[in-house]
Amino acid sequence: MEVFLFLLGYLVQFAASCLLLWKIWKYKSIYGLSVDTQVSYLLAAFARCVWSMETRLVETKLAYLELCISTAAACGLSFLCWQLYHTTSKHSVPFLRVYATAPASLLLAFFFHPGDEWISMQILVSYTMFQEAMGLLPQLYLMRKMHEVEAMTSHYVGLIVVARFIRMLFWGKMYFLGEHFLQLFFADICHTLLSADYMYLWVRKLRDGGRLIYSQSV
Repeated sequence: MEVFLFLLGYLVQFAASCLLLWKIWKYKSIYGLSVDTQVSYLLAAFARCVWSMETRLVETKLAYLELCISTAAACGLSFLCWQLYHTTSKHSVPFLRVYATAPASLLLAFFFHPGDEWISMQILVSYTMFQEAMGLLPQLYLMRKMHEVEAMTSHYVGLIVVARFIRMLFWGKMYFLGEHFLQLFFADICHTLLSADYMYLWVRKLRDGGRLIYSQSV
């Protein structure tokens, strides 16, 4: 049950990635999308390819399948962002770009990771969580600067936040089983809190229809 919750979160993220892949392929544009967000998720996927082999995830074949398709989706999105980079001129502020968040995530992972050893595979686990948490910030920033969030993009971001919420349930379940990963739980809590206002607007859009206006200036 615990492993299923963890994998379910990433399967929801994979569904979101497929939605975004379809949108980019159809419109041949990445306007309104953050390249930094996609590169952040690619780095996190590569890190997962390393540390997943050292966890109980290897006990289920679904974990191998999920890791393969998720990594492929992350590679596909990053490639399309590179290929269609000329279709956008909007990027996040420098301190939210991937060249800033990746070192920051690694530094946080070094100091805040499960276990007592300074150097261990748990650092990569923590890095994944912090990188994924910081990775959404450039996309949220860009959407703040847009008059209206395009429908597919809004669904993509909404599903990403849902995926993190499911993983929070996983950390909560593990806590009650006596396995405390508070550092990792904290990363997902921060991710959820930072996107809480967006989720409110997204859920309201799903319920009532209409446009999703996330900009503070409108």
